[in-house]
Amino acid sequence: MKKIETGMALRDIAFKEIKKSILNYELLPGQAIYERELSEKLGISRTPVRESLSLLEREKWIISKPRVGTFIKEITEEDVIEVMEIRMIFDRFALEKICGTITLEQINVLEKYVKEQENNRTDQQKFIELDKEFHAQIVSLTKNEQIEKWFEEIGDKIRWFGLKAITEKSRIEETISEHKEIIKALKSQDINQLLLASNSHVENTKKEVINQLRSNLNEENN
Repeated sequence: MKKIETGMALRDIAFKEIKKSILNYELLPGQAIYERELSEKLGISRTPVRESLSLLEREKWIISKPRVGTFIKEITEEDVIEVMEIRMIFDRFALEKICGTITLEQINVLEKYVKEQENNRTDQQKFIELDKEFHAQIVSLTKNEQIEKWFEEIGDKIRWFGLKAITEKSRIEETISEHKEIIKALKSQDINQLLLASNSHVENTKKEVINQLRSNLNEENN
């Protein structure tokens, strides 16, 4: 977490920096956080930090327990299932809309994202950011601004969960392969194969995140 430079509203910058630390697992799920400590790290007063924490709690990134403290929200299986169900709805809408109309140039852009993922297999942060951009690019092709806005709102949660999914090297390779299958179906304009590839991709990600959550829980209990 870096110290804030003046420019934007301090509350908004604090929100952005703290959220980034959550997304990158610098602040871990379940970890206690303190206004004073955050204000010192960011180099600002406690008031904008307090305001940013209120925003983060509203978006369910943190939770406050009266007379106990403030904590980074734990990732639950219910969270994962809920977000992935929403993602599947967005993906289906986007793919049904662009299948048959997507241009070769637009497909080339998607292929570049996959190529970059292949070149960044060992950089989990970069890999998952490219994953988010790959799917955001598909949604953007619908030209539906409201859908893009909604997808952006859950995009960070998907990225947060996704980092857990790719802790296994095999999942990285599977993700690349699954993205290629989506592109292949787009090229052939096969809507049934396209939806099958997309649903399989989301389901596999969901299963891997849940497996990681259960594995971590078992380690804590042993």
